[in-house]
Amino acid sequence: MLPRLWGLPSATTSAMVQKLQHELEHMQDRFGGIFKLMLHGDPQSVAKTPADEVYGEGKLRLLRYRAPAGRRLPIPLLIVPSLINRYYLLDLVPGRSLIEYLVSRNLDVFVIDWGAPGPEDRGTTFDHYVTGYLRRAAQRVRAISGQERLSMLGYSMGGTLTAIFSALYGRYVANLVQVAAPIDFHDDGILSQWTRKDRFNVDLVVDTLGALPVSLMQASFRMLKPTYQISQQIALAEQFGDTDAVQDFLAMQLWLDDNIPFLGEAYRTYIKECYQENHLVQGRLVVGGRRVDLGQIEAPLLTVVATRDMICPPQSSKVLNELVASPDKAVFEFPGGHTSIVAGLDAPQQLWPHLADWLVARSSEAEDES
Repeated sequence: MLPRLWGLPSATTSAMVQKLQHELEHMQDRFGGIFKLMLHGDPQSVAKTPADEVYGEGKLRLLRYRAPAGRRLPIPLLIVPSLINRYYLLDLVPGRSLIEYLVSRNLDVFVIDWGAPGPEDRGTTFDHYVTGYLRRAAQRVRAISGQERLSMLGYSMGGTLTAIFSALYGRYVANLVQVAAPIDFHDDGILSQWTRKDRFNVDLVVDTLGALPVSLMQASFRMLKPTYQISQQIALAEQFGDTDAVQDFLAMQLWLDDNIPFLGEAYRTYIKECYQENHLVQGRLVVGGRRVDLGQIEAPLLTVVATRDMICPPQSSKVLNELVASPDKAVFEFPGGHTSIVAGLDAPQQLWPHLADWLVARSSEAEDES
């Protein structure tokens, strides 16, 4: 016979124990299913929106997404991700893919996959990324689409690149979208503080290591929020039993662990000229022998910021709208962090429709060929 608990009758005690046993068995089944999913998670579950490689140069690939029923708006969209992150955050899994959504809205979407550089790429400079790789990718988009100009969407550091590109090659750019893109690097963020000249010797890092390795980057990002891993473990525990949610979670973790090394000479320029000297916002940055004047940007501009962004604080991005000559410009601000704004659970309801509406409204006019 079962002993009484807290003075309860034996029948009540027996019912409680049976209920507890049932809950434990149910929890075991849920844990077992989740652990199987974690052990056998397929990395190929990411980046599933159908696309074709239409150009390649070195490690770079240019992808064009297939249009549903062949419907595409005239002005193409080129998405430029960060140099140190894989592009597939924007095409994470079906239903959590910004690219999939933009394609469904009939936008002609291209994306740059920077690839993973190796020792043979050590001579690649920051200028080469802008005036070489990015310029030739844009030219290929123009040739394929038959349009003189294209829309550009830069995410994170990719937004820094697209802002520079738009200032130098404004004749190519029909519309510019900046998502969590740093422009003013002397903000109140932690990265700005860490990289100040009196605190960080970038020459020593590059001369010693040659490139910023993935392990060092990941350690730095973890230090931005030391409790992040614990909070993620709690979030995962709360999702036990929901295999779709766990698969999404694992896809995000795959992306977070899949950084790209930052080539040394490009990293040296980026840290010195942007973070330490803040030359971009001052109009003193020189790329490809030309001064980058953000006031030369005249294309319609949309700046998107996340209120809790620790990598790119909102004020770092918003300043661009004060500097450009664009008569058509707006700032969209949404709750969230640097990654959740584009791929979080709320992104499909918050950012995606507003972003697509803005682009669709400015992508319907074919170029005047006269």
